[in-house]
Amino acid sequence: MIGNTQRDLCSETLKRNLADRWLREHCDAGRTVCYVGIDWSESHRYERMAPRKLPWVYKAPMCDAPYLTKQQMLDELRADGIEPPRLYGMGFPHNNCGGFCVKAGQAHFPHLLKTMPERYAYHERKEQEMRDYLGKDVAILRDRRGGTTKPLTLRALRERSEAGDQLDLFDWGGCGCFAGE
Repeated sequence: MIGNTQRDLCSETLKRNLADRWLREHCDAGRTVCYVGIDWSESHRYERMAPRKLPWVYKAPMCDAPYLTKQQMLDELRADGIEPPRLYGMGFPHNNCGGFCVKAGQAHFPHLLKTMPERYAYHERKEQEMRDYLGKDVAILRDRRGGTTKPLTLRALRERSEAGDQLDLFDWGGCGCFAGE
């Protein structure tokens, strides 16, 4: 299977299922509050996620005032003597999965290619191996140009990026991995 924005087996298996099982085995739903790192700019994710997680109570304090930018939050961490994770310093909007995520958008991948070309090449190879194994035209990304949607391979995206083609530079994607969206 190739994960994508619609299906993230990796996060489901390695994050959500494990966390849900741990909560069931070790916590009392009536006395437990689960805090998630969703901020005000993504409050729609929290609003969709929280009702699905019943009977657990979930809270997202960064959705409440004061409404800080990601940079302000990172600056506060540094002021408290905590060095933020390296991916933020490399320009990534999320600190997930070593810079590669099947839920990332088209702007994310050229950035990964530029900052960690070996990691991009690894995932490009793995995507092609899965395509060959399945014998199907599937990909992590989707090409929506021309009013139709079709698979967009990491190889094709790299080639477009290297050729200077226009990409959606605003589509960084949203992890949502712990929220299950």
